[in-house]
Amino acid sequence: MANPLLYFLVGAIACFLGALPFGPINLTVVKTTVDYDRWRGYEVALAASLVEILEALVAIIFGLVISTFLQTNVIFSGVIALAFIALAIFVFSRKSRPVLQGQGTEPRSFFAQGLLIAALNPQAIPFWIFALSAISQYFVFEYVGIYLLSFLAGVFVGKLLALTSFVIVSEYLRTHLQASAQLVNRMLAAVLLIIGISQGWNTVSVLSQ
Repeated sequence: MANPLLYFLVGAIACFLGALPFGPINLTVVKTTVDYDRWRGYEVALAASLVEILEALVAIIFGLVISTFLQTNVIFSGVIALAFIALAIFVFSRKSRPVLQGQGTEPRSFFAQGLLIAALNPQAIPFWIFALSAISQYFVFEYVGIYLLSFLAGVFVGKLLALTSFVIVSEYLRTHLQASAQLVNRMLAAVLLIIGISQGWNTVSVLSQ
């Protein structure tokens, strides 16, 4: 068996690279940091990183069974599509009110927001199925015991590092608060809408077969 450190590094690198492209999670981190402050952004990042562990674990345990379910279950796909379209409409129509540090905070859980967005992300498990398949081309991994824990710890660290980089970049955007907040709103709404429409199209395709 390989060294547990190798499992950790492979999990961290795979997750870090997978988290870099713009998607609903990292855009939510950016939006939260711009609208409020870095600590709220870290809350969202931490929540999303914890959910990523569960999604990677589900992919390891169930693999293609989950992928097939996501592709063929019409009701589930439809619900996910409607959820993302509703989120896109809400984000697009909501007027941003950036809050500088010291001006107060809204009484809501940014950690819970991160959990929700990450849990609704339909690409996560298929991504991990693909990533695990790619990893198996180079490493003969056995996801058991300390090796599984090391891999999942790497997944958590990789995700958190990637999202932390978005928090740091978002600090610059806070110097141009209102314009940046509106831009991030539009970008996040567009990404959510594209995901929702894509899920809806997949649902219609399955129904038409």
